[in-house]
Amino acid sequence: MTVNYKKYNILYNINSSFKGIIRNTKCKQVKTNIISERNYTQQKVVLALFFVSCIILFTSCRESSEYDFKSSSEAIRAYRDFQHRVHSASKVDAEKLSEFICQWQELSDTVYNFIRKDPAFVAHNTLSMDFGLTTDSIRYELIRLADHCRMKDVAYVKLNTTPYGKDSVFEVSRKKAMTFFSSLDRQSAYHHSSVRHQLHSYAQFLQETKAHGINGQKELMEFIEKEDRHFRAFLNNIDQCSLIGVEDITRITEDICNGIYQSGRKIGSEDVMVYMSMRTNRRLLLNARICHDSFKKGEVKSASQANAYLWMMIQPYLSIDSFAVAMLTESQREMMMAIADDYPEIVSALAAKGFTDASISLQIPTQLMRLYISTI
Repeated sequence: MTVNYKKYNILYNINSSFKGIIRNTKCKQVKTNIISERNYTQQKVVLALFFVSCIILFTSCRESSEYDFKSSSEAIRAYRDFQHRVHSASKVDAEKLSEFICQWQELSDTVYNFIRKDPAFVAHNTLSMDFGLTTDSIRYELIRLADHCRMKDVAYVKLNTTPYGKDSVFEVSRKKAMTFFSSLDRQSAYHHSSVRHQLHSYAQFLQETKAHGINGQKELMEFIEKEDRHFRAFLNNIDQCSLIGVEDITRITEDICNGIYQSGRKIGSEDVMVYMSMRTNRRLLLNARICHDSFKKGEVKSASQANAYLWMMIQPYLSIDSFAVAMLTESQREMMMAIADDYPEIVSALAAKGFTDASISLQIPTQLMRLYISTI
């Protein structure tokens, strides 16, 4: 197996740079369960292995008249030609960058599925090395092109480059889940006499759920529906909640979600991936909208609050992965673009009040774009 040292160096440099920006802006993580959503993405990787055979079958069966290779050398040559084409580009917009990424994903799948059938692919490592090195070179060139990005560029590229957009494997579960999640808006948030009582009720609900466990699709849907009502009540009082602290809610929520992913076979692995991805999308975007609206209304009164809200507002552009992007509703996609479009204006307003350094905050979209490309 060829170790792709170049990829790992790129990932290390991007992560170090991104962490430096967050550290320099003194971005304090608010103690809410929304932050733990990033951990659930890792669980999806484990569950996704259950579908590897289906996904491989799906990608290997795709045909394109553009790629009709006669030999492995011809396939590798076409892959290198694409690398040279990307290398020759000096500057691209979000639309062109998305086009390059989509072409890369399709060509990479096609070339790999062709050359792996060659006996030489197993007998010798030349083919795999050529493929791996060319892949690293393409990724490097795409990261190079991701320069001076705006947040709406990040949103556009992520929304238009998911390889799951035309995947029919999850379509039945997705349509069923969309009907369910649209019904959540008709449910009112829970109302309590005080914020402390609200948090106590939220924590108690989570403790009871953890103790009982979630052992079927019906219980999963009941959990999501009730949790959503608690969560929206929490968002309505987010400032007061963050002052009181919600560490227990964060910890128990993560335990429950980990348990749901581990119980995928009992509930139905397709449903778990779809419903939990849509749940995470909804929570991240509801949270981002609350922070966005507070910025627009001028309700943010301190640097610590500004940096915490800014961090939560950019979470969807960091944490929503390619599979979750395919689970977004049309209104959620529009919301991501609208919030992203306001990002420069919000940063400028915060900088005018001395709450953040605009030159640093405006670098974040570029780092998000590079981080995204490095993980494709």
